[in-house]
Amino acid sequence: MQSLKLTLDKAYSYKIFMLIAFSLFASVMYQGHIQQGGIYSILFFIALALCAFQVATTIYVTFIKREVEITISDKEISWCFFDKNKKHKEVKINIEDIKDIKTEINYLLGNFYSSFQVTFLLKDDSEIILTDGVIYDFGLKKAEEVCRFLLDNNLGEEQDIKFSNLIKELKIDTNKTNQKFTKKDGNSYYVGILSDNKKEFLSLRIQIETLYDDYKKVEKNANNEYRVSSDTIKNSHIHLKSNAIGLFVEFKNVQRKEELKTLKEMGKRKKIGF
Repeated sequence: MQSLKLTLDKAYSYKIFMLIAFSLFASVMYQGHIQQGGIYSILFFIALALCAFQVATTIYVTFIKREVEITISDKEISWCFFDKNKKHKEVKINIEDIKDIKTEINYLLGNFYSSFQVTFLLKDDSEIILTDGVIYDFGLKKAEEVCRFLLDNNLGEEQDIKFSNLIKELKIDTNKTNQKFTKKDGNSYYVGILSDNKKEFLSLRIQIETLYDDYKKVEKNANNEYRVSSDTIKNSHIHLKSNAIGLFVEFKNVQRKEELKTLKEMGKRKKIGF
């Protein structure tokens, strides 16, 4: 049995930002409220309520520390939230009931706030979500800690687990960035990259689009995942995915191998071009 305990961030910057935004909106609606009423009055009171909510949550998080403890055993994963050391919410899931796991970090307001959630899709098609809610925030580093913890216990999306297992097999030191490693496995060829450059994913995607112009059938296209297949070669695809550990590319049934370069290997440029 393994466990991970984290203290959630209080997200003051987000609360102050939203308080200012709602206050400005309320001041604008107030003019309509005193002159015309109607919908302006409704919006004015809604804005006041949202301002009050931001003030109340700011006071609450100032005095209340929220922690989450995630525990994984051979048969079960559970997590429990604690507010000021008092149990707030507990969830338990049997691992054999899990069909798929999705991790997602949404950058709602740039550096001000990000929302993190892990969605457990069960075999009965129901969903159970681990998330930080609207009052507290995991933050990017702690969200990555949760993702790494899940992957260390073989819980996560299929490609992420493949990448995690590849790192374990090759005994890669994940504390060292700017690494590239490869492995041939049957009809698949793997490329793993550890990089601290945020543009690395986009660079790899552009290289795949440029070097493999015969792979034009886009099957997945997201901000952290890109998969293309060939119209002429059966059961052949190139799958690029980034996660909390690094970047992983799988070439399945791809006969022609072109070297993918990291941004560091390309050398320093004054302008990258994307």
